[in-house]
Amino acid sequence: MIEILEKGTPEEQSQEDLAVQVGQALNKHYPAHPWVVSFQGGALIIRHLAIANLMWGAIGRDGFGAVMNPKKLGTPTSVTQSAVEFGGMLLENFGLPRGKWDGRDPVLPARYRYKQDGSFN
Repeated sequence: MIEILEKGTPEEQSQEDLAVQVGQALNKHYPAHPWVVSFQGGALIIRHLAIANLMWGAIGRDGFGAVMNPKKLGTPTSVTQSAVEFGGMLLENFGLPRGKWDGRDPVLPARYRYKQDGSFN
């Protein structure tokens, strides 16, 4: 369920609309996964709550997610496509199925090393 409590500036409304579009696309491609899509400081933030929870336990910090700059990604369609591609890669990295979530817990990738760039590659 999506609730919109108030309308902001035209830019904020545009960001909100894009966040909804991205959330709907993620839910279409990867249903039942606990996605959270928002904007903070002009950046699009994508989180998977089960993965974020796992990472909080692993590194002791909250807020694990992807930060995407929509201005660098182009049109709303290309932003949405990039977000869906990211979502699929995120799921695979954490041992979750692309497609409908079956409720299994994510697993920390064996190659992950905290604070090392490229540790998911």
